[in-house]
Amino acid sequence: MADDFLSDEDKALFREFMRSVKPLEEQSKRVKVSKPKPPIRPKKTIRQEVQEKKEYYLSDMIVDTVLSETILSYAHPSLSSQRFKALRNGTIPWEARLDLHGLKSESARDTLCQFIQGQAENNKRCILIIHGKGGYQGAPPVIKNLLNRWLPQFAEVLAFHSALPRDGGNGAVYVLLKRNR
Repeated sequence: MADDFLSDEDKALFREFMRSVKPLEEQSKRVKVSKPKPPIRPKKTIRQEVQEKKEYYLSDMIVDTVLSETILSYAHPSLSSQRFKALRNGTIPWEARLDLHGLKSESARDTLCQFIQGQAENNKRCILIIHGKGGYQGAPPVIKNLLNRWLPQFAEVLAFHSALPRDGGNGAVYVLLKRNR
């Protein structure tokens, strides 16, 4: 089939260049190259494999900029209004806390991903994330804006809402996680 693509001139030119080529004399001079065997690694538990495979791809593109005093609020459509109201009113006790205040965006993203994955695996339902009210000299708070963008992208997150003043107010959010099944 490859000959169909070559013109008669190309074939003649190839034969001309190959005329001086001689075949190898002895088979014994050939070297066999075998692929090295992969190193033996200890078997991992299914849980370890799942933990290693879990990766998050979070978009940083901020559509609606939020300010320091903006109340953050999001609920997945499957969440009942009563459950969201309980989250908003702070009646669901939070079981774990993460402080992202003062972190750079990349570090905050990595820390957030590890934290949410760990809390979901440990069957925690409500967590508190402190993002701060930041915003240098009146600029919009970076971590608060990123958190508002990132949280809805997590499959584990059912809802979030700005915290009550006792838990950080507009500088923190309550996050409701899905039940781990």
